[in-house]
Amino acid sequence: MCVVLGRTCEAARAAEKRARSLPPGTPVVIVSGAPCATVRCRTFAARTGIEIEREYLALPSAAAPAYLIEDARATFRVFVDAVLASPSRGLVGLAQDAAVGLVRAIRPRGLVASLAAGRLAVGRRA
Repeated sequence: MCVVLGRTCEAARAAEKRARSLPPGTPVVIVSGAPCATVRCRTFAARTGIEIEREYLALPSAAAPAYLIEDARATFRVFVDAVLASPSRGLVGLAQDAAVGLVRAIRPRGLVASLAAGRLAVGRRA
């Protein structure tokens, strides 16, 4: 089952109700957009008895991810070094190139995870 976390309290209650009704052992994917997707996914899992097995960063967004990157230091490092690139040209491209260079230099996985990326958490109902 896939649960997309909305931004309203009403949507959250409806998603929690659906997740709690699942039988134990049911596979669940929790999807949340930025910002604070990590906190929202983990809080939802804790409230609904879902044991998270893996977490992925969804870039550029959870709604339309071009990349799913396992939320682990080594995986993020490989993505930044080998895949991350500026999608634009011209003046905007120069600014994006500078931002990509900064990300490559400091590899702020936590900052990217909390502000820029959506998140998919894969687990099972306990």
